Amino acid sequence: MGLFEKKQCELCGGKAGLLTRYKIQGGGYICGDCKSKMSPNVEGIGDLSVEEVKDLIAYKEENDRRFNEDFNMTRVIMIDDRHRIMGVSEGTGEFAILTDNKPDIFRFDQILSYNVDLSTSPLSEEEKKKTQGWAGLLDYLLSDDFGSKYPGLPRCPKDCKITDMHFEIYLGDNDFHAEKMRIDLIPGWSSTESEIDRAYSCAYEMVNCINDQKNKLANMSGGNGGGYDGSTGGGQTAADNTNPIEQVKQLKELLDMGALTQEEFDAKKKELLGL
Repeated sequence: MGLFEKKQCELCGGKAGLLTRYKIQGGGYICGDCKSKMSPNVEGIGDLSVEEVKDLIAYKEENDRRFNEDFNMTRVIMIDDRHRIMGVSEGTGEFAILTDNKPDIFRFDQILSYNVDLSTSPLSEEEKKKTQGWAGLLDYLLSDDFGSKYPGLPRCPKDCKITDMHFEIYLGDNDFHAEKMRIDLIPGWSSTESEIDRAYSCAYEMVNCINDQKNKLANMSGGNGGGYDGSTGGGQTAADNTNPIEQVKQLKELLDMGALTQEEFDAKKKELLGL
């Protein structure tokens, strides 16, 4: 038996087979069914205790309820109508990656960094021949111009073609124990010029969205007169609002979402109310 012996799941008591078990802290195992109840973004399962696994399952259940019932998606970033990538709740400073079956909700202030990764391969001799002549050269120049069309994104090297693009988001502390999310932007079975262009456009919009949201949060928490604009219409922003009561309400929203500590909230509240 030994290697192929089935273990008992520490959580549900069921069988944890060789190919469907995950080792956790203390040398025990959880079964595949229990693991599937956690977020797929959870990292370091081997460092988790049974109680932490239970907490992560409960948190995922509450997250799924929130996403289905409470998550106010005011903006959707997509490749096309069939491929939605990121859903944004501008009023709460939260986002979800919609390519997941059951999306996890994260805050923009939990993003440490991001990266757009481009995979390329050299053009074959036959593909190089297609760039010869005025028509071929024009097509080649246009297809190679994505880097200048979308500033800040990686550009395809000369005499190469783009084969893949993905967006990576690196996360700080969060209740999912997630460290990184990878979002594929080009279908694995095809990489036509129009698909590459849509992928670049989507990545460019995600970069700008992340920067805008993080800047709004930073301005508000920095106390420099800026504000987090939670409105989706054209109304007054927090930066224009001089009513201290309204400013305290906005600070409370940041406190509730974890963007401010209790100490920072109390100090700013006293300052605004003159206490």
